[in-house]
Amino acid sequence: MESNEFYSALSDLPQYYNFNVDGSSITGQIQRGEYRGETVNPVTAVALRETGTVYGTNKRETQRAGRAIGLNSQFVNHVYNATTASSNRGNAQVVRGKIRNALEI
Repeated sequence: MESNEFYSALSDLPQYYNFNVDGSSITGQIQRGEYRGETVNPVTAVALRETGTVYGTNKRETQRAGRAIGLNSQFVNHVYNATTASSNRGNAQVVRGKIRNALEI
């Protein structure tokens, strides 16, 4: 999966993936279905949708989810840093904007 495919898959997530900005991090929660109440980040949400496997939201689980859907590990690091707001410089800022635009938050 390429980065542009990731952003389009992120924008095509159903409405029951409820994403918002909590302080400075972007997190989501599943509102319906078998996994109701699970906390997800953008990578794990797309991985759950694509593979059907639930992943955690820490860095290691996010990397596993990214590998499962075929994302580059460097891109997954950029997305993780953007969603946790660990860096607000350079590429993390751009990726954060693209994620917020795809999720419409």
